Parts: sequence; structure tokens; C-alpha cells
Amino acid sequence: MKKSACIEMIFTEVDFYNRFKLAKEAGFTNIEFWSWDDKDLDRIKALCEEYGLTVASFSGDKDFSLVDMSHQSAYIDYVNQSIQAAQKLDCKNLVIHSNSLGEGGIVVNHYEEKSNYEKFGAMVSTLTKLATIAEEAGITLVLEALNTEEDHVGNFLAYTRDAVTAIKCVASPNIKILYDIYHMQLMEGKVINIIHENVEHIGYIHVADAPGRLEPGTGEINYTNVFKALSDVNYDGYIGFELMPSHDSMDVAKGLIALF
Repeated sequence: MKKSACIEMIFTEVDFYNRFKLAKEAGFTNIEFWSWDDKDLDRIKALCEEYGLTVASFSGDKDFSLVDMSHQSAYIDYVNQSIQAAQKLDCKNLVIHSNSLGEGGIVVNHYEEKSNYEKFGAMVSTLTKLATIAEEAGITLVLEALNTEEDHVGNFLAYTRDAVTAIKCVASPNIKILYDIYHMQLMEGKVINIIHENVEHIGYIHVADAPGRLEPGTGEINYTNVFKALSDVNYDGYIGFELMPSHDSMDVAKGLIALF
């Protein structure tokens, strides 16, 4: 398992571009962030080279929704741009979502006028078209379900089973799920069972404790047992620490490195 620090949430005491150095000093060799088109990719590339860091993932979508068929062409065009950005940074994973997210992760459109069948069908249709593109580019698109209890009210994709069903319909080795343990603890629990049942479909994992989205040990999730379960099923992908430190970022980050 490879540890990745989400520098959108960790080391926020300093400017974004100064967080690369701090991530390295904490012991990380992988970092991730959210949007890419508001950042200087050349500078990110240079900083990664300077500090021996790999970009593990960033967001591949933005203003468009998988569940809206009228967005299909624009969604695919934007993912293509994201793939080009990923190739520039030698990043192998792009995070995608069912709905467009605005400032603070607010779901832009709940699509209440559309049935769940219509939303699911649109999502699978667009993912199917993206599969060949991702395979040819050597990029994995990881589809993330989000909690609708606290952070992303109105998001269509809110359960692991639905994300897994969607990618099974597509049946591509380059379309997998991002299993965010914080989000899914709030929605469904049963973390260890879900890991055992779905490990072949998991392409990426995000970690934060619940409630609060702070570091492991601050909430109700037994991460000692969760990490053991991941080891038991031979998960060898990324563990992205997408969380808010409860105190000094460097202290928390060094603690994350020591977790496993």
C-alpha cells in the first residue's frame, strides 16, 4: 500500500506550492490534489522532481455531470483534457464523480426531475465511452461515491454497491471505484466486509475518520483493523489521506506515515 497526502487539506498553513516540501519532510513520496486547471502544472512537475514526489491522483471532472446525458460530450472532452494534464505529471489516476461539485463540494444540480434509472443509464453510457480512452492513455478513472448526509447533499452516487454495479457494467480494467472510507462510513458502514467483497474493483482508497473527517484515531473507525483487512486482501494501491488535521499538520502527517 502506498501512502499519499492530499495537499488540499494537509499543510494548509502554507501556500499550495510550499506544501510539496512539507509533504516530503513528513515522509511522503506521493501527493494528491483536487482541481488541476487552476494550477501551474509546470511548477507542480518541477516541485515533484525536486522533492522526489509522485502525483498519485487529482480530479478529472469539474463542471459536468455523469448523470446528465446532455453533458456527455462536454464531460468526455474535459476528461480528455485531464488525461493530458495527468500524462504531463506522470499521474496514473483521475478521480471522477456522478455530479458536478461546486465551491466547498456542494452538489451543483440534484437532478430531482430525473429518475434514478435515467441517471444510472447516463452514467454507464458515458463511462463506457471513456473506458477506451482511459485504456489507450494508460490512466485509471476512479469513480467516487460521496456521503449525502453531511457533505454532498443531492449527490446521486452515494453507496459502494451502486459504484461497483456501474463499473461492472462497463467492464474495463481502467474504470474502478475510489472507496472513500470516511464517506462510506457515514452512508453504509461495514467497511471491512465491503473491502473483502469488492477489493478487485477498488482502484484507490481515501482515508479519514468519522465523524469529523479528521485523522485516524479521532473518530469511530477502527483503522488498525481496516488496514489489517487491506493487507489480508493484498491491496497494493494508494491510500490517500484526504483529511483535516486536528492539530499541527506536520505532526499529524508524520503520524500518518507511521500508521502502517
